[in-house]
Amino acid sequence: YRPAMRRPDIDAMTGRHVMWDGEGDVTVGVPTSGGENVRVPVIRGIVRCVDDPDRILLQRRAGPQETVRGKVEIPGGRWRAAESPGDAIEREVREETGVELVAIHGVRLDVLDSRRTIASVEPLVVVAGVSGAFPAIHVVLIADGRGTPRDQPGETLDARWWRRSEILSAIEVDPSGFIPSTLAALSAYEAWLAGSR
Repeated sequence: YRPAMRRPDIDAMTGRHVMWDGEGDVTVGVPTSGGENVRVPVIRGIVRCVDDPDRILLQRRAGPQETVRGKVEIPGGRWRAAESPGDAIEREVREETGVELVAIHGVRLDVLDSRRTIASVEPLVVVAGVSGAFPAIHVVLIADGRGTPRDQPGETLDARWWRRSEILSAIEVDPSGFIPSTLAALSAYEAWLAGSR
């Protein structure tokens, strides 16, 4: 653990955040609450192929204005208010790749009464960029999916099932080809696999 250095050019009260896009600093808009910049809740999945758990669903970002355009990532996105963790990851994976989830691990819903339901999540890992990163908190779940991945024009490219050996080789050759939060999630998944055997 190393303490993070606070960058002097980030003002936590503006609705703007300075991040590194691989070539230079860019300013991006972020949500605010009570006058303070807040982290964006994101839900992501290590989605394993139900027919071959050694294959994992990955895609590349395709949005024309995205600072991470062309980089490899696990599927996921913003976690909407009033959405359960399972509903959020199912929606994001389906929207981005067309793959249907058949199991989501580590999620429990408790109905307290007719007006309140609470979600408990035991994620694989929680990833939060500090300096130079978009201020998102990524809750990463393990899920199993089925189907033929398809690209979503303007959002995702090259959505497909990757073999773990292919992923590890690609990371070794060029880790900068992956979104940093995805690198952290894949590393956590490999550690989880090693510990569960």
